[in-house]
Amino acid sequence: MTSAAKTLGESIPTVSRRINDLERELGTKLFERSKRGVELTLAGRNLVELVQKMQCLVDRVGEQVAQTDTSISGSIKIKSSDGIGPHWMARFLPNFHRSRPNVQIDLEIGLAQQEVIDREADLAVVFEKPNHPDIISQRLGTLHYICFASSEYLKDFGVPETIFDMQKHKLLMHTDYVHQVERWSKSVRDVRTMIDYATITNSGSALVTLCENGGGIAVLPSYIASYSPKLIALSLPPAAPIDFWITYTEPVRRSPAGIAALEWMLSIFNEERHPYFGRHFVHPNQIAEPETPMI
Repeated sequence: MTSAAKTLGESIPTVSRRINDLERELGTKLFERSKRGVELTLAGRNLVELVQKMQCLVDRVGEQVAQTDTSISGSIKIKSSDGIGPHWMARFLPNFHRSRPNVQIDLEIGLAQQEVIDREADLAVVFEKPNHPDIISQRLGTLHYICFASSEYLKDFGVPETIFDMQKHKLLMHTDYVHQVERWSKSVRDVRTMIDYATITNSGSALVTLCENGGGIAVLPSYIASYSPKLIALSLPPAAPIDFWITYTEPVRRSPAGIAALEWMLSIFNEERHPYFGRHFVHPNQIAEPETPMI
């Protein structure tokens, strides 16, 4: 119940009440309750199987509509961060334009705050959930920051076995990470005082390029493993999990072009297809890329 409530963003009593309502409506028990927690009954397992089939059908319908409906038109401005925008979103834009050839995307790079309220953007990726009454927000995923290095650098300087070995290495950092150190794990915060940064930059692209060319060990989101084959993801604990959201306003939600862009955003950060953005950290070495890239 606790895990379900956390995933849904609801309270535990609310989830429990909804299950009770569903059981009452269906006229059967879905869960057996015990001191160990809850377990699915036979009826519950049958329901899960049916729901999964329904979800597959809905996904197929959505894909077919997306492939055939070219009547939607308009311009949507999306503001995204220095990393997610160029290193993740941009690679999927060609696929979006194949299904929505008449929707123009204006992708602006930079940290977003009040852009959707000030109408400077239609959709904006933010790293703090907004509380403005006019802003609608949906969680997109979690960025898991880990250490990367090039094979040349590791050959010359060795592979750090623990986070405290980092003090012997050249560390490459993004300016925003330095200011967000309070979100890092305690071990990383502790070792930070002993590390002398080789380079600090406000450019995600510069950080990746530096790391690819043997400049040092860079702290980067785990999805960079799929972006740069030159980089090796180290087997060190993740530095920090950072949640992020997509924000928009009611007029954008009612716009056909806005709906198309929002659905596309939700799909490219879907954690089932792209585990990099799941709530729980999965090392890149354990992630198999989709057979058919969405590019």
